[in-house]
Amino acid sequence: MKKLMAGLLMAGLLAVGQARANDSKTVLSLNAGIQTNLFSTTSFDVVQGTLDLRIGFRLGSSFQISPEFMFATSDKFHTDFGFLYPGIMLNFVARDFFLGAGFVLPIIYGGEITTFNPAPKINLGFTSGSFILTAYIIMWMENTFSSSLNFPNFNYVGATFGYRF
Repeated sequence: MKKLMAGLLMAGLLAVGQARANDSKTVLSLNAGIQTNLFSTTSFDVVQGTLDLRIGFRLGSSFQISPEFMFATSDKFHTDFGFLYPGIMLNFVARDFFLGAGFVLPIIYGGEITTFNPAPKINLGFTSGSFILTAYIIMWMENTFSSSLNFPNFNYVGATFGYRF
């Protein structure tokens, strides 16, 4: 799985290079939001604040590749424990809407840092002028802890509102 993530990142870098060579428009966005758990045993009992930074590179008229970095607080909005999600998304863009899929690398910090397998992420969004609204799901693919964390039983869903520069 780590080879797959490395391959996707390399493809992303090549696509970014191609996009820059074509003089395409680059969009930077800063987004804030919330996410909650969607587990097989319990759901919607944890609320986390999120803050993310995305850079979108247009690939032709219909696609965009977006490296991103998201920070999620602990369930009580504390910053001494939380999640980091660096990742890359490929979005299909149609007018003011976009739909994308990609991978993030879940990292838990707090005392020590623990990295997990790359997790699929799916997003759906709407843009209006400089504003962007996004809904997403992150599906952790771990199977080392217990049966309650096996894919697709350990998910996070969220929504963000942001500003595009």
